[in-house]
Amino acid sequence: MIRYVENLLVWMRPAFTRRATFVWFVVVFAGFVTRNDDYGVSSIVRALMLAPSCYPCLLHFFHSSAWTCEGLLSLWWQWLVKEKVAHMVCGRIVLLGDHTKTVKDGRKMPEVTTLHQDSETGSKPSFFRGHHWACISLLVRSGKKFFSTPLWAEIHRDCLEESRATRIVAVACRIAQAMGHPAYLVLDAFFAVGPVFQTAARYGGHLHILTRAKKNVVAYLPPTHPKKPRPGRPRMYGKKLKLMKLFDTWSDKLETADVMVYQNMDTVRYLTLDLLWRPIKGKLRFFLIESSRGRIILMTSDMTMEIQVAINLYCRRITIETLFNILKNLLGGMQYHFWSKYLKPSSRRPPKKGSTKPVSTRPDKTKNTLLAIEKFLIVQLIVIGAIQLLACRFALEIRAKAHCWLRTPCGEIPSEFVTRTALSNIIRSNKISFGKYLITQLIIDKQTRGLYNEGYQEAA
Repeated sequence: MIRYVENLLVWMRPAFTRRATFVWFVVVFAGFVTRNDDYGVSSIVRALMLAPSCYPCLLHFFHSSAWTCEGLLSLWWQWLVKEKVAHMVCGRIVLLGDHTKTVKDGRKMPEVTTLHQDSETGSKPSFFRGHHWACISLLVRSGKKFFSTPLWAEIHRDCLEESRATRIVAVACRIAQAMGHPAYLVLDAFFAVGPVFQTAARYGGHLHILTRAKKNVVAYLPPTHPKKPRPGRPRMYGKKLKLMKLFDTWSDKLETADVMVYQNMDTVRYLTLDLLWRPIKGKLRFFLIESSRGRIILMTSDMTMEIQVAINLYCRRITIETLFNILKNLLGGMQYHFWSKYLKPSSRRPPKKGSTKPVSTRPDKTKNTLLAIEKFLIVQLIVIGAIQLLACRFALEIRAKAHCWLRTPCGEIPSEFVTRTALSNIIRSNKISFGKYLITQLIIDKQTRGLYNEGYQEAA
């Protein structure tokens, strides 16, 4: 198992222009796996028992210009293609996209804005200050278990010409092209807007969208043309349909099928309609679905998709929510504390309409701080992906090395928590023994390293 991890890390070597930077990447990777707290970069020093002089070197690693998120992620995508782990549906890979928000109260932290809480949990505030992250993952299957393996993440910037919705679609198209397979992109109701489908249509069917429609969605039947032409422009749309009302008015037209819904077999009533949707001035396929969980409408740009495929794909969208939970609560991936001293402190009060954003006296330095935040998260996404691949390939070894008691044992494939525990135990045991593996040799070298200045130059 440790050899597999080392092969993965060596595969990432071309992303770093200097060997010293790659060495620190290996150290950070091991630190994220073995740390017991999530207090930022200092937790890596405590987890690996590094020399105190390593702390500024770790900070410099995330600010270093010797590597970029794009270069590291492209190699990660190539590794996933080589391993052939993607779950294929109708000859397409399945990509999952969504947003997540994290609270950040730092007054000198770049791109911190006032956000609205969309969660239905009543204990959360309606508005807070923080970062708005966009994420794309790959659906991976091993046995009966599905993983949402992370592929890309980015903080949304208000200066971008693309909206939050179309940005994810554009990146998903780029990922599908880089991985060499057409793809389905499964989204929630936030993305049920015209620009999302228009952006995907520009790539000539390489990417198809599947999303849940809003409850007030309206579509049109094809127009009926009279036998004798009339003066004026021909009609573009036929009868207007409020789709949620069709469950009652067209109840006799609904068909019945037994479909797996969230790992439970359920009898659903459904109706498939190819209708005109005004935001794109074209046709989409709508699925009206009534199950024991309630009524839902799915919409897709794939005009050949079947109802069973649509339900199965949308039910797998929940795995990206599990990914966010693992990132925040298991690894502490959102507990970063990077800030820029060149940025003017922002007010914690909600900004007034027309107010300007905080100005930086050194925009290049502040931008580098923002990139450091994204690098901090990207490395943790690769850690999660590596843990998931280990769970798929080394289930028996993981159970033997985890040494952790679970009240409810996991199934055939171990969870991310158990896999991380096993990998952490292996790294710690190798570190205190002979250190014969690459990872432990580099960690021991940093533990016994000499002066502060030498280490700082190594991280440049």
